[in-house]
Amino acid sequence: MEIKSNVSFYPAQVNVLRGITEDNVKHHVLVSSRQVGKTLIALNLLLKWALENKDQYCMLVSPIFAQSKKAFLELAKACGPTNPLVASSNASELMLTFKNGSVIRMVSGETDQNLRGVTLTHLIVDEAAYIRESLWAEILRPACMIRGKKVLFISTPRSKNWFYNIFEMGNSEEFPDWRSYRITSEENPYLNKEELDQARKTLPSEIFAAEYMGVFTESGSGVFQSFTNCVNPLYARTGPDPKSRYYAGVDLALAHDYTVVTIIDQDGNIVDWFRENKTSWEQIIGSVTEILKRYNAQAYVELNSIGSVVYEQLRKSLGAKVKSFTTTQNSKNDIIEKLKLSFEDNLLKLPPEHVWPELHLELATFTYKVLPSGKLSYSAPGGMTDDIVMSLALANHSFKESKVKGVYFYGT
Repeated sequence: MEIKSNVSFYPAQVNVLRGITEDNVKHHVLVSSRQVGKTLIALNLLLKWALENKDQYCMLVSPIFAQSKKAFLELAKACGPTNPLVASSNASELMLTFKNGSVIRMVSGETDQNLRGVTLTHLIVDEAAYIRESLWAEILRPACMIRGKKVLFISTPRSKNWFYNIFEMGNSEEFPDWRSYRITSEENPYLNKEELDQARKTLPSEIFAAEYMGVFTESGSGVFQSFTNCVNPLYARTGPDPKSRYYAGVDLALAHDYTVVTIIDQDGNIVDWFRENKTSWEQIIGSVTEILKRYNAQAYVELNSIGSVVYEQLRKSLGAKVKSFTTTQNSKNDIIEKLKLSFEDNLLKLPPEHVWPELHLELATFTYKVLPSGKLSYSAPGGMTDDIVMSLALANHSFKESKVKGVYFYGT
């Protein structure tokens, strides 16, 4: 059965779709700038592959669960609740099963869970530049070796990492089974040109080139350019040392975010952390109290709509070692810029990516925009989180403040 979409694609999208579907090439790499409709391309390809032939296993891998869930909900909504082609829709497994036996599944690349042992016919890796290379090399590539027909990598650039390498492979005659494409924001006829021009005028040139023109730059478009130089390859999670001092940052969850606690020792090593969501506040308060007490850490707790209540509970349990931090644009900018300087001065030591992949993902993707006032606004890009970044920034704030003031609280 041939599947035709009633979506009106613009010319640059059509060229990419034709290349992927009509060329007898297995591996395709799309450098996608912001707001070019890459999700639309991905979901339509998944539907085409799943419905044109029976018993296909199609998978979309995204950097984090929230992105996977968003993609599943968009696809389920597009199919509709009474679609005669759909056999079942499983929101907990993020899986659509069709009556011809084909499956579309959305999976997070944060862990190897649900990825090992599968045999795929079609694979799309979304924001591939922000997924660790080992996930492709060790898990996803073998999953596509037996029945694999098409593999598509889509991403905005992130400096010249492994995604850059496979993009170059697709442009080289030495790799005939690879093909590369690029869509820039300028090619999207539906994008507001005034906003694009404003971004061109206000953003640093490297960020505009990477985010809107799909250009690979040496430094990429992130805020923390130096964090990879601060990785400790010999990291070991050994627990508290009674001879050391510890500092912590507590970022409390809102909605579907995570509550994160990051612990730094007196030498700037990240020694431990707590990260949890979908847990009752009683459990969260208990877990946060336990880790802060275990390390006797001097902590900053971010105040937000629920932060004041949690802060008061922590203050009762832990006393003066716990301080509140009120987040405003200026105060957030201050602690983010302090964190940036700590990386540049090599004052912090991070666990390797395979130990805490979510930390590396958030640091790599954290970005900023220039407001009409000329001030910077720091945040995670759309669909991603910055809970770990904020927790680390607060811990670093406590760490650096104590160095200046020479203050530390002892006791249990």
